[in-house]
Amino acid sequence: MGYKAAFLLRDLGEGGAEHSALRLANGLARDGLDVALFVFKRRGPLLAEVYPKVEVVDLKGSFLGLLRRLRSSRIDFLLPVYTSMRALLAKRLLRSDFHVILSQRNMFTLDRGPLQTRLRFLRCRLLYPLASACVCISRGVAEEMKALGLVEPEKIRVIYNPVLTDDLLARMEAPLDHPWFGEGSPPVVLGVGRLGYQKNFAMLIRAFASLAPRRPEPRLLILGEGRERAMLEGLIREKNLTDRAALPGYVPNPCSYMKRAALFVLTSRFEGFGNVVAEALACGCTVVSTDCRSGPAEILENGRYGYLAKTDDEADVARAMEEALQHPLPAEELKKRAAFFSERRAVEEYERLFGELNSKKSADCAKNTGLTV
Repeated sequence: MGYKAAFLLRDLGEGGAEHSALRLANGLARDGLDVALFVFKRRGPLLAEVYPKVEVVDLKGSFLGLLRRLRSSRIDFLLPVYTSMRALLAKRLLRSDFHVILSQRNMFTLDRGPLQTRLRFLRCRLLYPLASACVCISRGVAEEMKALGLVEPEKIRVIYNPVLTDDLLARMEAPLDHPWFGEGSPPVVLGVGRLGYQKNFAMLIRAFASLAPRRPEPRLLILGEGRERAMLEGLIREKNLTDRAALPGYVPNPCSYMKRAALFVLTSRFEGFGNVVAEALACGCTVVSTDCRSGPAEILENGRYGYLAKTDDEADVARAMEEALQHPLPAEELKKRAAFFSERRAVEEYERLFGELNSKKSADCAKNTGLTV
């Protein structure tokens, strides 16, 4: 194909967006594309997972460094990850013809406060029209972006995150040393994510506590780290769950837990997609999720492949958890559904988008010069 694509990231930390970008970069490089990772800070655990043919460029925290690199490199596609404003500003300042492909990874109006959202909207209204495409990671996110009118509707498309990979399948088989897992152990209800407002783990703890008198055997394990740790630990004590609930912190391989858990529960107030839901399905684990905006209901096909509960509704989450524990879904069916969110599928969708944008660029050039193609 002869394209060169560069992903623009803050660093290679362990976040879901960084994981998705790296999977795409590695997959595109394996298909023969020239791929680079432009990082403002060369740091993070994902550095060890970069495919050898992917170039990692350390911008040393400098926007001027980005401008110099873009000026000296032949970049066809620039894909910012949480760096959209810098990518678009660079395009405007350089007056270059490379394509900027935005990635909208969450609900625009929900992942910040009202004032921040308003200020962000004003900035985006100035620069988003410079983008050649806006990839949304779920239909719900795409619908919101169309309603906001920040980019033309024809530039918006949905490409689901690349979740299922050979590496994920290998990681779920990794041995697990934890006293709650093993022969004859009680069922474990699992949550995974940052301990913050969006994930609403307080709801999960309260729902588990209301279920506890009827189901005394399950244990609750929440993997992740964040600013709400102290509050969640206090809630566990308040609900007398200290011997049945634990917060062990960030775990680099949650898939080994998902494979062995009786139930995976997501209690988010909102999501862009919900990688962990698809990962749990890939591990054959029955899922309970809030029917939040947006993503999880799409992944679960509105309840066909998991149990949905009302958002921010303790009683309904407890009800769904109890049903799921009593009637787990067939693991093989869940794995088949997860295959839809494969790395291969996402890579092919991006390659198709690259081809379309390149063809449009050629057609526009021909039109401007009076030639026919």
